[in-house]
Amino acid sequence: MDDSALKQLIKNDEFAFRSNLDRKTLDLVFDKRTLEALKYVFSRYSIDYLDFPISSGKESVVFRAISGRKFVAVKIFKMSTLKFMNIRKYIEGDQRFAKIRIDRNDIIPVWVRKEYTNLMALENAGVPAPKPIGFFKNILVMSYIGTKSGPAPQIRDVEINDAIYEEVLDGMRRMYRNRIVHSDLSEYNMLYHRRVYFIDLAQAVDIDHPMASEFLERDIINVSNFFSKHGIATTPESIEKYIKGK
Repeated sequence: MDDSALKQLIKNDEFAFRSNLDRKTLDLVFDKRTLEALKYVFSRYSIDYLDFPISSGKESVVFRAISGRKFVAVKIFKMSTLKFMNIRKYIEGDQRFAKIRIDRNDIIPVWVRKEYTNLMALENAGVPAPKPIGFFKNILVMSYIGTKSGPAPQIRDVEINDAIYEEVLDGMRRMYRNRIVHSDLSEYNMLYHRRVYFIDLAQAVDIDHPMASEFLERDIINVSNFFSKHGIATTPESIEKYIKGK
């Protein structure tokens, strides 16, 4: 960014940050289009400022943000690193998005809308997940999972027991019964805050998607491998039987 467009907006009180962000994060996340979108999001959803990054991956950064007296989570998808071919397969074949035109210029807003739609579906299915608040272009606003002192940990960072395992399987079964397959489920995409929460839902597909069975099998294997390593007696076959109610 030339002379840091972000710093200029901060200087002009367009929006504010409590934490210091490194230059690499600034350059990858806050390009001109994102800054313009973020300005709208701050106004539309009454966000006061971004507090600090909760998580940072190849495709997005999630911030804790302050909105009045409550915390919310703001997920910003990186315009420069989100690859068209990597996400196209999760959109094409999902009948919920069959009427939406998909091209390289518009795929990121569709991807954000897809995560919002999937979060709504999980809420309706009674599956613990961040509650969707709104979205605009490459930005998703949702409820914050955690405490005042910090975000909820991934389940890989908590002590695993049978109760957690059963919660994960219950969530997977509820999703499946409501025609949803997570499609990227692992110990990295589940949080624990008094119970298990499922996150990162952009890639989740309807069970009629041509690759839904393949995605579900991968989810099941990931879950089985993780809990087996923590001493839980489980197999992919037993998980599949439970999820599908066989």
